[in-house]
Amino acid sequence: MNLKSLSENKIAQATVTIALFSLLAKILGIVRDVVFSHEFATSDLMGAYFAAFRIPDFIYNLLILGTFSVVFIPVYSEYLLKDKKQADHLASSIINTTILIMLVISIIAFIFVDQLVSAIVPGFSGEAYELTKLFTKVFLLSPIFMTLSSIVSSMLNTHKSFMPVAIAPVVYNLSIILGALILYPAMGPVGIALGVVAGAILMFAIQLPRLWQLGFNYQFAIESSQGFVKFWKLYWPRIFSLGTEQVSALIVTIFGSFIGTAALAGFYYANNLQSVFLGIIAISFAIAVFPILSDLYNKKENDGFKDVLAKTTIQILYFIVPLSTLLLVLRAQVVRLVYGSFEGTNFTFEDTRAVAQAVGLFCISLFAQALIPLFTRAFYAMQNTIIPVIIGLITIVSNILLSAYLIPKFGLIGMALSFSITSVINLIILILELHRKIGSFHDEYLIVNSLKIIISSLLSGAGAFVALYLVAPVVDLSTYFGVLSQAFFAALVAVSIYLGVSWILNMTETKELVKLLRTTGSKIGKPINIIFNWWS
Repeated sequence: MNLKSLSENKIAQATVTIALFSLLAKILGIVRDVVFSHEFATSDLMGAYFAAFRIPDFIYNLLILGTFSVVFIPVYSEYLLKDKKQADHLASSIINTTILIMLVISIIAFIFVDQLVSAIVPGFSGEAYELTKLFTKVFLLSPIFMTLSSIVSSMLNTHKSFMPVAIAPVVYNLSIILGALILYPAMGPVGIALGVVAGAILMFAIQLPRLWQLGFNYQFAIESSQGFVKFWKLYWPRIFSLGTEQVSALIVTIFGSFIGTAALAGFYYANNLQSVFLGIIAISFAIAVFPILSDLYNKKENDGFKDVLAKTTIQILYFIVPLSTLLLVLRAQVVRLVYGSFEGTNFTFEDTRAVAQAVGLFCISLFAQALIPLFTRAFYAMQNTIIPVIIGLITIVSNILLSAYLIPKFGLIGMALSFSITSVINLIILILELHRKIGSFHDEYLIVNSLKIIISSLLSGAGAFVALYLVAPVVDLSTYFGVLSQAFFAALVAVSIYLGVSWILNMTETKELVKLLRTTGSKIGKPINIIFNWWS
């Protein structure tokens, strides 16, 4: 198959842009969690903070995140190919309707906040409950501005303008950090909440200039055109399919509230850590490839659709499998370095051990979590909403059963294990249904290259494991620098082994990566270039 195409080049360029800013956003996200863990550890305030996101996140993520973009982009893209003026009319009508719906739902949620918080965290009481309610009330302002941000992002993505979209999360995390460092000392817990809301407003505002530059003509009107009707017909089933992810988060929170705020905070600390890899790799690829898949499907280029899907699958696995293997080996070191169990922090050794165990269980399903966004978007690029709905219902039932059994029995470990097993189940069903829908998308290519990635990753993980014990006797593991040195050496060994083995196994991705590194090396200086020349 011909995998070298214009579409692939566009995907690569877009992915690099998104990944770089996603990396910056994730770094700031880690800084945010470092601030939280250093100041609040797994206290009632942090448990309440994480729990309070469930209601506004459920509203926003259910109605907008993922739902909006995967339905809006194919329809909007179709209209842009025909007539930009009609596309502007369509976008304006959808914007106005969506914001109206979001306003009504947010107001209703605010009115019934007591009942909603009691349902989400039935195990909370006293200060933990009151803090959760306070945070929730303020957080309910966020979905309105996050909705506006997401709509503008979808429009910019359709125009293949990824830069402003990629910058937005950076601003969001920076605002939360400033809220914790500046507003909290002056205003107390509400200061943290206001930092979140300010971040949502800035996410929307920073993207507007580029949208106007593209010539978008907004109209304060709702026109029931054919595209408008088509959008909503595709939209509502998608809510039920994406709702599975939000219901899963709610299920974990509900069961987790009975085992305490510490376990709930620990779960989200671990989840935030693993999401760094998902955001940089999986989401970057999925966002970049979705408009391409939509265009290929609209143009009835079925072979091109399969080529792009297969190539992107391997590219995601090429990065996520070795990273998850390395994170599994270095989980304790990474948690200590990020959240800290050193002098001067409220994050204890017991907190570190619990979060590290959860991170280890998340690593098992990182490959599944990384591919789910891509395969889900493949269905929606084909404007198919029924199959994801059915898969979503199966996933919800699986998660309820697993959570009901595992969380009361194993606590935080049960929360992470339930999440991971559910993710793998979701991926397996997606793959089976995708094959049933479009047939084989270069299965031999996928199997052969996946095996190469697995072999390379296992050997690199083994190398990292050995390196940990070789370094341990010569560094002081009670200090930050000692743990950092141990982790750095192990990671260096793992990366070297992975690149070496995958090069021997003739992986295209490794050769392309080394070529990129050689080019970079030649720009930085001859000594570095000599190192990279050794590979070829």
